[in-house]
Amino acid sequence: MFPRRDRGLFVPEPIRDRLEASVADAHPVEAGGFLACERDGDWLRAVDHVALANEATDPTRRFRATVDERAPGRPRVFYHSHTSAASPSGLTDTDRRHIPERFALVVFAPHGDAYSYRLFRRGLVRWRELAVAPARTVSQATLPRLP
Repeated sequence: MFPRRDRGLFVPEPIRDRLEASVADAHPVEAGGFLACERDGDWLRAVDHVALANEATDPTRRFRATVDERAPGRPRVFYHSHTSAASPSGLTDTDRRHIPERFALVVFAPHGDAYSYRLFRRGLVRWRELAVAPARTVSQATLPRLP
């Protein structure tokens, strides 16, 4: 059987509002956690937001958390914020090496407010970027992201 083709992630407004509040409240510390998801054809749809405490020794530069019973079942998307303007809006080399999840959402929020969302899926060899959308509509293709 061929693997499922994942096209992207829908993040409905109520979930996005909770995620953005979590990121803003934690700033300048990086925030993170999980989005519980359901399959919607070849897309994931976020249905819940679970924030986790940042346990990193330098929480303004890294996000590290213990994954325990609070983590939703799969499918799920791990997310974390990048809070420094010097950080890239996507995955860093450290992210690529240390995120054990299949999906990773990076919320770029250098001043506390979410500026962009970028979703990545782990492949056999490398991470691949997927679309992020607020709802299943043709007119709204992606959430804001940096070029």
